[in-house]
Amino acid sequence: MVRLEDVRIFVRAAALGSFSQAAREADILPAQASAAIQRLERDLDTRLFVRSTRSLRLSAQGEKYLPFAQEMLSVVRAGYDSLKNNDDILEGKLKISLPSDIGRNILLPLISDFCQKHTKVSVKLLFSDEVSNIYRDPVDIAVRYGLLQNSSYVAQPLVVNNRRCLVASPDYIARKGPLETLTQLAERECLLYLLDGQTHDVWPFEDENGKKR
Repeated sequence: MVRLEDVRIFVRAAALGSFSQAAREADILPAQASAAIQRLERDLDTRLFVRSTRSLRLSAQGEKYLPFAQEMLSVVRAGYDSLKNNDDILEGKLKISLPSDIGRNILLPLISDFCQKHTKVSVKLLFSDEVSNIYRDPVDIAVRYGLLQNSSYVAQPLVVNNRRCLVASPDYIARKGPLETLTQLAERECLLYLLDGQTHDVWPFEDENGKKR
């Protein structure tokens, strides 16, 4: 397998007619340039130059190989330029899993603008409050309420505190009376949350000291 740097030295030496000038361009010693040509000739099993004490010219095989070598360097350069010029272009598939309320109220209005800006990105949204869903169906980004349970995942908090309040309708207060303590709440009817067949029937509270009740 030929080395790209050897091919580059060959092309420049052919253009300049000198190993020394090709070496100077590449910022290497003339002996290193000569060694690169010898290595390339050995890899190709052919003589590329006709050498004399006064001149350096391509052999018939060298003339035949030169356009292929130039094309090789051109393709490599074009590939590099394509990567460099497309650093700001996003493309591919993006799968996001997040709670339904965040998805509907926050993300959906933003997705349209994102897709218009990044036309090569295909976005799939999964609305779910189930934590286990993250592990069973791998996603690129997952948003969840609560603390991270699996330390192998990398997480970034989006909000410092997601406060929630407990409210009651005026009609309920009129029928059942006011609520002033958590003890009273335990004696009242409680709305339950059913998710994926599991009933969430506990309302956790935290006082000003961080103590859960």
